[in-house]
Amino acid sequence: MKGIVDRFEEDRVVIEIVSDGGVLEFDRVLFPENLKEGDVVEYIDDKFIIHEEETKEREKNINRLFNSLLNKQK
Repeated sequence: MKGIVDRFEEDRVVIEIVSDGGVLEFDRVLFPENLKEGDVVEYIDDKFIIHEEETKEREKNINRLFNSLLNKQK
């Protein structure tokens, strides 16, 4: 299962599931210490791993879309 970290709620991590857009909560202990909002994660071998490259690519696309919106308003 692959998802995107939406937010943190105390000792829980809220994940938006990529395949269906649903939202699930998981215990924080299942994730790496360096986890942040917006990270692309996947559940493998009883824990979540961060897909660093996919996260960077997603951030680039979001920034590109945001900048294109700003440029249209000028």
